[in-house]
Amino acid sequence: MPHILDEYLTGEASFSVEVPRIIRYQQLRYLEFPIRADNHPQFTPLDLCQRCQAWSQIDIHSIICRGTVTQTFTTSRENTNIEQLRGNSQCALCAAILDAYYECSQVLPSLRSWPPQRIAIEIAGPFYIDQDYQDGRELSRQPDISDPDYIVVRTFLRLQVRYLPRENLEEHSSEQRPAEQKSQVATVTNGDHEPQPCTITPQFKMKYSNEEKPALCGIEGWETPYFDVEVLRNWLKHCDDVHGTQCVAKTGENANSYLLASLPEGFRVIDTQEMSVIEPIDSVRYVALSYMWSCDPDSNLQLEKSNVDTFQAPGSLKKTAIPGIIADSIALCRDLGERYLWVDRLCIIQDDEIVKPNQINAMDIIYSLATFTIIAALNTRNGVGLPGVSSRPRHPRASIRSQPHNPDVEGQGINLGEVITTAVGNSLWNKRGWTFQERLLSKRRLFITESQVLFECCEGQATESLTWTLSTACESPGRVGFLAEQCDSEEASPMTGISETSESQRATAVPGFYKRHDHFYEDSFGLKETASIQDYCKWVEDYSSRQLSFGTDILNAFAGVGSSLGVAWNSKFLYGLPESTSTASRGGDIPSWSWASSLTAINYGWHSSFYDDDLIQIASLVYFHYQDPIQGLRKLEVKERWIQDEITIEELAKREELPPLKRKHVPGEWRTNKDWRECPQNPWETFKRPALSPDACSIAAMIPGSLVFNTTVASLEIDHLHYTDKGSPKEYDVFNALLRNRQGEGVGTLNQMEFRWVEVRRSVEGNRKLFDFIALSGELEKWNLRKHLSRDDRWDDMWLLDIMLVERLPCKPFVARRVAIGTVKLCKWKDCEPMWETVVLC
Repeated sequence: MPHILDEYLTGEASFSVEVPRIIRYQQLRYLEFPIRADNHPQFTPLDLCQRCQAWSQIDIHSIICRGTVTQTFTTSRENTNIEQLRGNSQCALCAAILDAYYECSQVLPSLRSWPPQRIAIEIAGPFYIDQDYQDGRELSRQPDISDPDYIVVRTFLRLQVRYLPRENLEEHSSEQRPAEQKSQVATVTNGDHEPQPCTITPQFKMKYSNEEKPALCGIEGWETPYFDVEVLRNWLKHCDDVHGTQCVAKTGENANSYLLASLPEGFRVIDTQEMSVIEPIDSVRYVALSYMWSCDPDSNLQLEKSNVDTFQAPGSLKKTAIPGIIADSIALCRDLGERYLWVDRLCIIQDDEIVKPNQINAMDIIYSLATFTIIAALNTRNGVGLPGVSSRPRHPRASIRSQPHNPDVEGQGINLGEVITTAVGNSLWNKRGWTFQERLLSKRRLFITESQVLFECCEGQATESLTWTLSTACESPGRVGFLAEQCDSEEASPMTGISETSESQRATAVPGFYKRHDHFYEDSFGLKETASIQDYCKWVEDYSSRQLSFGTDILNAFAGVGSSLGVAWNSKFLYGLPESTSTASRGGDIPSWSWASSLTAINYGWHSSFYDDDLIQIASLVYFHYQDPIQGLRKLEVKERWIQDEITIEELAKREELPPLKRKHVPGEWRTNKDWRECPQNPWETFKRPALSPDACSIAAMIPGSLVFNTTVASLEIDHLHYTDKGSPKEYDVFNALLRNRQGEGVGTLNQMEFRWVEVRRSVEGNRKLFDFIALSGELEKWNLRKHLSRDDRWDDMWLLDIMLVERLPCKPFVARRVAIGTVKLCKWKDCEPMWETVVLC
């Protein structure tokens, strides 16, 4: 006999007595429970306001029963504000939304400081945590039928909370808006300080009566207090079995002998069974931990020379008050069957001035050899522990206090391509400098967040949230094991909605696991031998935007990345930069030419909007020499090139014509040769000037780490490129600045400068200011601009010189420090009256 929901849809329900029914669950297993035919006294429909009436019937949800979709319901958007929600206090859904807002205001106190009528909420839903991009199919939306009296649908809403200006109060209504009228953060015009908007995605259990006409009888928040270790174990085993050495290095007989031999001297691990710190004699399989050190000095227990012997004694860690995160990680390793754990705080002698630097420089080996890394991707540094581990439940409203789900409106599910970006990328852990390379260098990452656990390897990803929905037939996490058994069925899998017809399909039949697609953003967080210069630039941008407790750690916390890339590229790294590529653009002893000397985040976007080939397609125009602290002055092993060809300056200088350019919207051969011949700095002129100034070399010998090279130098004025239409920009607004030659003609731009910085340096009547600029390399304009220039036959504007604004030090040779970078039109450089000099860039 059909399921009650099938009968409800077809109008065939007709019962007078309570009878047992057999239903087919996900076309895999039969379950039996009684269906109520009479009006059960506990089936009391909830009071709902007019706006929420649609939720009273179960057909608002798109769920599957016996392979049939009940209804394809489009996600709705409604507008309201806190005052209106309070006025609908008798409405159960309004009360639930209001409660979620109050929970959010506990985290964002600024929300409580404004009048209720000026806090607007856009409500979008329903959404389900069940969408999968595997083969473009969606997972089945099966209701929770574990209670014979109720049909429970688990869903979440997206609540966008924002500030509503006074002038918009009358226009604001609770009517559904068209799709194109999406929520926008309003501009404050009355001088008030605008609270920051926020988005929350509370999760609800919608309980419908199990009768002829199901009615909404209850709304409850649903959270999962603990994660199931067996689910995590299955993820790791699946990766081991299917991906093999693609994702993790093997220990024992199959180990990579080179990497194992490279483990630093004094390498230690925690023995989670003996509860001690040991220095293993042979290679061992171990797990690494990435976390944030606690701000509480009393919690900063660490390995030191004075306690090494103590911690090596079996059972010593049981007698020590170790931080909660470390204690929970030890327990988790034991539960997962892993004996050894590496934790920097307890495995590196922190006050050993010889051992500690060696361990820091070997971070690439330590993290890449770990079988996986436990990452405490949390938003607090209190060090209490790992949320969801046994005996440490998550916050009762974790879904509200955590990063919101990113829903796919069309599919009414979550966007799996951004699950890790959303849950991990916005965490406090991901904003710390040291954690960058720990994430990048780890081949398998087990993220523990406030609300769920996620997994990522080289080939796939997994999210605990997909296992929540699939285990709703029983509240116990152990139900996931039952679902895992179903994956071996010959019929359709509830995880993928596909038949078991191939090994590739079977490989993904693990609860919560899905294949990572190439277009996912997280692909950039995995250091591979095929890493490109584009990847490197992305990583530098990310890393340089993070926070370090000590600015002097800027290169130490990046050392592991440099070591790995150095091996992959067969190149030395100098102050965070690969020697084999052209020199590109904190203090201390770091030379100004390195990005590590900058006090602000690095931005390579000005060079190439899409990180395409333009990023590395430059014209080499300089022979760089490096004042090596050990070897003395030496020529850098830079891969010289001419835009699309890897070719040396010497080879170019021996040619009458430069290599022709390919692709559309590029200047022809005759035009290219004419423009470069007329430029004071070109390959022919560079080749004629190999000798460095002896005075400059003498000065450089006293400045280890400096770059020495011959190039052209010009003095230019700096001005605002434009003013905004809204009046004078704020002092911290960032724009490109305009560069003028001595005749006042605009010749180029300086990239990403604060308005106030330009304002105090621009020339005004009676006070002319000139600044020194040096040429470094050449390039073509961006493709989209070249397309427009070609239409107007402006071929001479397509070539640019990469230039650097420098601050010249008061000495006879040209000794300078980097200030900023920009470009000058190639055809205008001769009008800037440049002169050849030997520059010492320190």
